[in-house]
Amino acid sequence: MYRCYTGAQIRAAEQPRLAAGDGPVLMRTAAWGLAQHTLDCLRQRGRIYGSHVLGLVGKGNNGGDTLWALSFLASRGVAITAIALNAAPEDLHPDGRAAFVHAGGRFVTSIRPDVDVVIDGVLGTGFSGSYDLPAVLAELHLRIPDTADVIACDVPSGVDADTGEVPGKSLTVDVTVTFGGPKLGLLAGPGAHHAGDIRVVDIGIGAELETVNAPWWVAEPTDVAHYFGTPDWNVHKYSRGVVSVVAGSPDYPGAAVLVAKAATATGVGYLSLVAKPPRGKTVAEQVLAAVPQAVVEDSVTPKATTVVIGPGLGSTVRGQHAAQAALDVGIQRQLPVLVDASGLDVLTSEILNADFPALVLTPHVGEMRRLTERLAPELVDESPVAQAATFATRFGVWLVLKSATTYVFGPSGQRSVHPAYTAELATAGTGDTLAGILGAGLSTLTPETDDFDQQVFGLLTAGVRFHSMAGQLAAADGGVLVSTLDDYIRQAKQRCLE
Repeated sequence: MYRCYTGAQIRAAEQPRLAAGDGPVLMRTAAWGLAQHTLDCLRQRGRIYGSHVLGLVGKGNNGGDTLWALSFLASRGVAITAIALNAAPEDLHPDGRAAFVHAGGRFVTSIRPDVDVVIDGVLGTGFSGSYDLPAVLAELHLRIPDTADVIACDVPSGVDADTGEVPGKSLTVDVTVTFGGPKLGLLAGPGAHHAGDIRVVDIGIGAELETVNAPWWVAEPTDVAHYFGTPDWNVHKYSRGVVSVVAGSPDYPGAAVLVAKAATATGVGYLSLVAKPPRGKTVAEQVLAAVPQAVVEDSVTPKATTVVIGPGLGSTVRGQHAAQAALDVGIQRQLPVLVDASGLDVLTSEILNADFPALVLTPHVGEMRRLTERLAPELVDESPVAQAATFATRFGVWLVLKSATTYVFGPSGQRSVHPAYTAELATAGTGDTLAGILGAGLSTLTPETDDFDQQVFGLLTAGVRFHSMAGQLAAADGGVLVSTLDDYIRQAKQRCLE
């Protein structure tokens, strides 16, 4: 996993250097990196010498970064121009403006149709509020040609670097060259959609960033290989994990099928389906048809190392009773328990405060809202992300908040973010598949180990990435068909091990 940070965390890490008078050094280092990535873009377009780069420049430090970068580009034979937005040229960053003018840069009031690259350097990470750069350009009769590449300096103007929200409107850029470290606002929410390809420039604050309290984390394919890769040579079916699945109903039997197929594809050693008649007859038949190695039992198996509760249970008394009974077993036997979908409706404050090795909740945004209204009503006006973070620490649970961007929050403030790599997973049943993946992974952990919490955090974060990788492979193969997503789980695992 790698770290990412809010804009506020990056700015705080810069403060010791700024207090020491190193602000100009930081700016020129950032600008040099921005210039190098702009040169890479020009190189891919076919030429550097004789090309034309224009900066949209605001009066803050982002404008200064952009003006310095343009001055560096001029030394490579690039024609440089700039348009001052929200300010007159004389109000721009003085050192950046001086470097730009000294390098032969010109301030202009129009965008030529043959411009190669446009750099958005209007607003940076310190901006808050609402800003509509497309509207500003339209009002000034400025149009970026479709043939031009657009690069954002640090963050696309109007994107909240702390959250990824875009209260106004922002340009959708090709590349964002960001400084210091990856920023949450470029990976989460609408910001991720606007940021394009993210390039990070080291400006020399790595030591300060290492001390940041509560960074965000992002999983990589190597994490998937670590948590979901090839089992040790000496394992057996029970040591590979035993999952009891309490899912499905006569109305929604497919949910149990999807959980079972995903857990099996992930590599669970033993799959037990809790399907007590009469509720479970139809469910058992369909699960066995899809996963014949599953074992149907009328309660959580004594061999269980993890219990998955909720997908497709519905709101019937029988379904809710099955969920409650499985939760009680989890408490009594000290098992990690994952609760999804209908199982979330059974949760009470008493259950949430019970002593589980790990209680993992996997709501989507609507389910998170209902949980909050019922169990933490004072949080209802917060965003779903804020609700989930507070809910996890207040009740001591693990929370996987499913949305276009997926978040993992832990009871001790752990947090990770997973960008939306494919919209194809916005399909009914993919949450059931995720429950199967995570349940299979949790079943392999040992609660008695000293680093169990870190293992849970890493596994949940990697599991979300694993799920997304399977979705990406399916999308590239014609689209996500949930009933066959288990095939792509196997392919994703193989890709990570290559």
